[in-house]
Amino acid sequence: MNPVVSSLRPEPPSKFTLLLVEDDFFTRWTAAQYLRAAEFTVVEAISVDEALTVFLSGKLIDVVFSDLNLPGDRGGDFLSAWLEKHRPHIPVLLTSGRTDGAALIGLNRLRRFVLKPYDLGEVAQLLRRMLDRGMTMP
Repeated sequence: MNPVVSSLRPEPPSKFTLLLVEDDFFTRWTAAQYLRAAEFTVVEAISVDEALTVFLSGKLIDVVFSDLNLPGDRGGDFLSAWLEKHRPHIPVLLTSGRTDGAALIGLNRLRRFVLKPYDLGEVAQLLRRMLDRGMTMP
């Protein structure tokens, strides 16, 4: 399933770095292009292993947008749990084409879920709201 490109204009520039974790090339490319146009700095990964490599390299990531269903035996739910333990301040937005995806994760203030196909304009707005909330945490 591919994201829906929105007619919403991207919001003003951001200084945030987003880690986009998606194994489907077209979905990842489309989302990355739109989010870059929305002034996010986008780092791409196609698996949990690649995403963890980004974090372990010391790269500063402000927010994560990840598919739940990724290649290998670890998916977005594993990545979310790892981040909760090692980088709990980083907001995570998870997505899946499966309607039972939201049931796989514990939703809280920094963890959210959107169903595919998603509207990229709405995703960009949601990511910004998540960052705003995360940045006001004690």
